[in-house]
Amino acid sequence: MLLSKINENNLSEKDINNILFDIPKDDSQKGDCIWVFGSKYDLDERLNLAIELYKNKRAQYILFTGGKGKNGTIPEAKIMKEKALSLEVPEEAILTEEESNNTTENVLCSMLVLERKFLLQNIKRLIVVSSPFHIQRLSLTLSRYMPKWIEYSYCYDENSSVSKNNWENNPESKKRVEYEAKGIIFYAKNKYIDDKDIKLD
Repeated sequence: MLLSKINENNLSEKDINNILFDIPKDDSQKGDCIWVFGSKYDLDERLNLAIELYKNKRAQYILFTGGKGKNGTIPEAKIMKEKALSLEVPEEAILTEEESNNTTENVLCSMLVLERKFLLQNIKRLIVVSSPFHIQRLSLTLSRYMPKWIEYSYCYDENSSVSKNNWENNPESKKRVEYEAKGIIFYAKNKYIDDKDIKLD
């Protein structure tokens, strides 16, 4: 069933797993840049994974994206950059985008940073870092807005605090996942992201 046709007010736990966690695994290929998406909850988790990927030479550059959000005072990208510097990532390897406040803006604002650094037509693959429950929406957002020739390796911590294996066990994680599942249906219905056929049980 297409995402846009799903009733967001009648979702089982299996439905939510199929909507959010039917996602690609990391293919281990190298890329032009590691692209890290900000979060007010999972920043350290995403940052640590990105630095691990960088030190494993998956790409020569890291792009941190994320603004202040509604209630923040420091851009998420700036916070990640400062922590990366403290963990011996050289400043010349770090790019930042500090204006965006949601996933769509993360993508659109980062395109200019990528264009200025690499020229978009020269980019072949990006290493995308986020949380497991965010990957589905992120991949559909990239499909909608990014150039079609760019390929992606999706990297996430499968033991994340909000993953397929554990989200049902924690009230706060459950709330976040249910909100995300309803949100992704809303975005598909309103064409903020590409639609997708989801296999529901």
